[in-house]
Amino acid sequence: MSPRTTILRELERIRRSGNDDYTRPGDLSGFERQPAKYQAAVNALLQERLINGRKDEGGRLAIAINDDRLPDVRKAIRPLYARPVAWLALITILAIGAAGLLVM
Repeated sequence: MSPRTTILRELERIRRSGNDDYTRPGDLSGFERQPAKYQAAVNALLQERLINGRKDEGGRLAIAINDDRLPDVRKAIRPLYARPVAWLALITILAIGAAGLLVM
């Protein structure tokens, strides 16, 4: 799973739990293993406005899902089988396979 998807899923899980929505990026799973990739993903998500950032009581960055963009966030974290492009690709492959069988 990409750092972007991991971050969004973790933030969505935190939001659903009802705790304080804002959390430090370093507290998310996977951040300690690949901090450069996760920090780049956090910056990209901030630029896309899918997440909000603010300073916490310690003066460090804390992030949370942007509630105004929640439909876009849910679209980004949905599983592969729920994506229309995946279904289109599967139908195309099956059609090509069926056409190949008919030609034989």
